[in-house]
Amino acid sequence: MDGNPSRVRLLVSAAVAIARLVAPAAFLVCLLCSGPLQARPFPRVHPEYAQEPTALPLVRLPGDPHRFYVRVVDAALGERLFFLDTAFSRTTCDDDFVEELGLELERTSARSHGELGSVKLDKAVLPDLRLGGHLVPGLACAVRDLDSTSSVASSLEHPVAGVLGANLLSRFVVVIDPVAGSLTLLDPEVHGLEDGPGVVRLRLDNRIGPRVRLPLDIGAERSWPILDTGATRTHLDARRLDLPLAYEREGVTRASGDDNEARVTFRVHELESALLGGLELGPVRVIDRPKAGCVPGLAGQDLLGGLVLTIDTRHRRLHVAQQAAGQSMGFRNRLTTPAEE
Repeated sequence: MDGNPSRVRLLVSAAVAIARLVAPAAFLVCLLCSGPLQARPFPRVHPEYAQEPTALPLVRLPGDPHRFYVRVVDAALGERLFFLDTAFSRTTCDDDFVEELGLELERTSARSHGELGSVKLDKAVLPDLRLGGHLVPGLACAVRDLDSTSSVASSLEHPVAGVLGANLLSRFVVVIDPVAGSLTLLDPEVHGLEDGPGVVRLRLDNRIGPRVRLPLDIGAERSWPILDTGATRTHLDARRLDLPLAYEREGVTRASGDDNEARVTFRVHELESALLGGLELGPVRVIDRPKAGCVPGLAGQDLLGGLVLTIDTRHRRLHVAQQAAGQSMGFRNRLTTPAEE
């Protein structure tokens, strides 16, 4: 640069103008990626809240011991397993489950954008559903083949009907208790969280949700990863946080996308400790995820799985409590194959 003041002012003005044009476009891309702008075929959920909700049992499946599935018993659906995923924007039904129920399938233009690409979604409206004592009428379920387009561990022995996603969970105060092995859904008007010990403020993903981001303090830095009960491992921008590299290797990842498997290079970093709601978490090894576009990071089960979480999306608050040393989800809730019994 030649130092000419007029030229400098011109370049600065041009940069500001470009930034003003790019920022809204980038925000729009994020909305498209996360799904809110595509939500029209999937209207908002309106539960009829129960005065005395009942806890739903959490279970763990063979081959997927670190993530939670929920056993749901309903008059119309029978006894079913659903995957619990706070980072799935839409509650989703497996196509085989929809076919078994004989539900009408509606084609849509909506797509789900995951780690390994996007998946076209159909829609089916479920019969009125009793979930933890609450009535969920006319739930519009996104429909896809979960076996081939997600990491959900469905099998012939333990078929998974679908995913309880953020659009449904955000309508409740959600209590995930790995000690009791239970999921409890509460009326946010009655059981909404207020500021206090162990409570942190959440951010809505892309400012409108339904997914939420939590404040994770690492040294002097604060990160805002998505609260993701469906992620086994935590993903952070490890190089920006200056976390030491543990190892780098190639491997196969299973994730959401039009093809649910891909060979990738994992960069695994050491996270000695992090603070969440006054609790010190770690050490854990996290996967490097450079901040790119819509998703800055994921707080997964390796970091959160040992905590009792109370998630209040409506009031944008999260309460975290450390389970007692040595406690874990009871094996009574672990589903086994006949060979393992």
